[in-house]
Amino acid sequence: MPRSRPVLLLLPLLVGACAAIDPPSPEPWAARAPSVAESRYAHVVHFATDRAELAADELESLRRFLAALPAEGRLRALVIGHADERASDSYNLALSDRRARHVAELLRAHGLERVELSRRALGESRPVDPGHHEAAWARNRRVEIVVRHWVAEAPRCGEWDRAAALHGQALLPDLGCATAANLVAMVADPADLVEGRPLGPADGVREAEAVVRYRTDKVRPLADDGAGP
Repeated sequence: MPRSRPVLLLLPLLVGACAAIDPPSPEPWAARAPSVAESRYAHVVHFATDRAELAADELESLRRFLAALPAEGRLRALVIGHADERASDSYNLALSDRRARHVAELLRAHGLERVELSRRALGESRPVDPGHHEAAWARNRRVEIVVRHWVAEAPRCGEWDRAAALHGQALLPDLGCATAANLVAMVADPADLVEGRPLGPADGVREAEAVVRYRTDKVRPLADDGAGP
């Protein structure tokens, strides 16, 4: 009977030893991906009454704004033209369009060929000042410029210091990191990693119609011009 006591005393020690050597739970794994940061730059230029060209001081303010834009990466700009209330809706809409077109041409003339431009004309529908006096009208005769710029940053590769394992397999924290880094190096416009671009017209409809013509025996035979081999 006394010989059984050492066996009973060793059982808690064995259980504790097994618990101490259990591997820690691995951290959740996620594939490495590039990060994209967006910056926005806004500027407003104003116009004289019934004019669609900038005065010298407004032109100089626009040049200073353009000179401060990032030199690297692709830019996307939205140019929105406005007018005050002192004319018909149709006249103001056309005037605001001429103003927006003028500013867009200045952006191109400044040498910003890399800028992707979108242009809108809103006439008198979006006044920044609802007043009905000269000061309000002067504020509403404007063109708003919003420039968006994206910068992509590659993930940091080479972090192999984690030794955790899952189901007997070593975790690879850098798995896919090189692919993500190469993507950042190759992409022409980092904005494509965020928004993408609209797809062009597809040929699916045309090809489907050709199949329908074939199945309904409406395929036209090739013209025979009578020429021999």
